[in-house]
Amino acid sequence: MSELPLIAVTDSASCPRPLAEQIERLAKLTELRPQSVILRAKSLDKAAYRTLALQAQQSCEAAGIAFILHSNWQLAHELGISKLHLPLALLRQLPACERTYFTWLSTPVHSVEEAIEAQALGATVLIAGHIYTTQCKAGLAPRGLGFLQAVCSAVSLPVYAIGGIGFDATQHAELQANGARGACVMSAYMRL
Repeated sequence: MSELPLIAVTDSASCPRPLAEQIERLAKLTELRPQSVILRAKSLDKAAYRTLALQAQQSCEAAGIAFILHSNWQLAHELGISKLHLPLALLRQLPACERTYFTWLSTPVHSVEEAIEAQALGATVLIAGHIYTTQCKAGLAPRGLGFLQAVCSAVSLPVYAIGGIGFDATQHAELQANGARGACVMSAYMRL
């Protein structure tokens, strides 16, 4: 089992079952259990996302797994969720007074400059990627471990790696050696 904290990122495209069912499965894991789940469901409209968020929130809370909403800060307020993941463009638009509500405010970064900007905007965690080759970014070369190390060196925030990450202890050791405080896993968690 990995010593590197893992976040499961949902993805309906790579999941063979409904996301609510998959999150329930993740919540029941004894090994490989994620510390958190980011509810990413780009294909859902707001009403369907809200319904899924309520189901996922219950599953995660019952299992002691942190639950992180994706993109919708108003819904986070409505449901009393203090953990949010925002694309950088949305973080830029989030009113400064709203940022302090969130105990976890993560954003993806793809350059050192974005990492520095995100830290200045009040992010509490950065998700840097993509580190390894991944089917999700087919045809795009990974940014690699040097990129991860550069981001980690440029900011004081915890940095989680994303992209092509599975449950490989050697891979996790590489990520930690280059400064990662955790990793986000999408496809491998969606196929469990």
